[in-house]
Amino acid sequence: MNILNIRFELRNPFDRWDFFKNLGCVYGKLWRFKAWELEHSYYSPLLLDFELCWTMAQDHAGFEFGIGILGYGIHFRIYDTRHYNYDTKQYEEPDFSEYFEIDL
Repeated sequence: MNILNIRFELRNPFDRWDFFKNLGCVYGKLWRFKAWELEHSYYSPLLLDFELCWTMAQDHAGFEFGIGILGYGIHFRIYDTRHYNYDTKQYEEPDFSEYFEIDL
């Protein structure tokens, strides 16, 4: 569910290349189910780009902020690492037990 979603972009109508390249990404864990990510990228058709987003009750919900000029952009987000179960309206606890089972 989007709580806040503001996006503005100005595209180059003459760009037929439509080239995307991830120039770098750093990330880390904040606490048990929260993580952060900072990404730098290039996307050729964008002249100007601004994004502010806050989501809840969905997969990887959280806060996102992005800004870009002449194709180069920076995107920052803080998000929940869990998936959301729409039937029970709760986040699913990850179960890693199947990865650690040992059959003797």
